[in-house]
Amino acid sequence: MIIALTGFMGVGKTTISEKLAKLILCKHLDLDKYIEESENMSVSDIFAKRGEVYFRRMETFALREIVLRNENDIIVLSLGGGALLSHENQEIIKKYTYCIYLKASLSTIITRLRRAKKNRPIVNEISENEEEARFKELFEAREEGYNNSASFILDVDNKSIRQIVDEIIAVI
Repeated sequence: MIIALTGFMGVGKTTISEKLAKLILCKHLDLDKYIEESENMSVSDIFAKRGEVYFRRMETFALREIVLRNENDIIVLSLGGGALLSHENQEIIKKYTYCIYLKASLSTIITRLRRAKKNRPIVNEISENEEEARFKELFEAREEGYNNSASFILDVDNKSIRQIVDEIIAVI
């Protein structure tokens, strides 16, 4: 079983997936880190040097490779915030994983992203004056993919990491 965690930037996909994998004693993979290792550069550098289109192609290739290599194992996979923009990726996730959409309100997302701005390539391009409108636009563009791919939707607002992990364990 592949348990995939999806959701917008800043909802805690990586943190939650790492904790979940430790608790259920399985391997954790982060799609963005997998791509960084295969490309030998950071996601920010891939965006800057090769562009988003190239990155999204690599994302689909890496996702397909991960699920095919691990379809008979138990793993927790954290997806990048934009991984489900692609209908092809949505189909891969629906077919091969139990996908949990970690859903947060826009205000929670904005607060978290402001704190972690330097680590996120898309967020770095947004001026402070445009943040709220741009985050809303990005979120709305991605939300359909999250909803279409989700086996379960989990509201993460005002919940601790432990509460979220416990809720996930209860549904898997």
